[in-house]
Amino acid sequence: MAENWDGEILYLPEPTGQSAMIAQVRDYWRAQCRDGRFPRRGDIDPLGLRGVLPYLSIMEFAPPTPRGDPFRIKFRLVGSELARFYGSEVTGKWLDEIPDWSDVDTADTLAVFRRVYDSAAPVYGLSLCLWEENPDHVFEFGCFPLSEDGRNVTHCLGIDDYTMIAPRPPRAI
Repeated sequence: MAENWDGEILYLPEPTGQSAMIAQVRDYWRAQCRDGRFPRRGDIDPLGLRGVLPYLSIMEFAPPTPRGDPFRIKFRLVGSELARFYGSEVTGKWLDEIPDWSDVDTADTLAVFRRVYDSAAPVYGLSLCLWEENPDHVFEFGCFPLSEDGRNVTHCLGIDDYTMIAPRPPRAI
């Protein structure tokens, strides 16, 4: 299986079935698709995804331009658990402007979202990550295209299931 990894990413045709969070977001996203059109960013209701909000992200895409500006992504919403794993708050920042990310992490993250943009389809996969100084942890992710006009991908709804690495203890009620 190692030969199928692209850097630190293993792209999958479908989710593994081991993440209830990814299944929940996929089903929610599918329910928001109407008449063959992608949902708009405004169609995503946090109440419909409240059980997974800490692991959810929304990215804005800045496509490449004819004058040579590169494809870029901006973090519009980043859940609290994602921020914990990222090591800092990245909401409102462009990926290429985050100083404490390695070049490999930046390139891999950009490649995942470029795949969503280019394919105009959901992208699933596994990713290696460094956690507590151990580089061999794997988490599963899903990314779902959003579109302000229903056809051209402008944003992405992402879910990163880090619970298989370092689950957070349940909160006291």
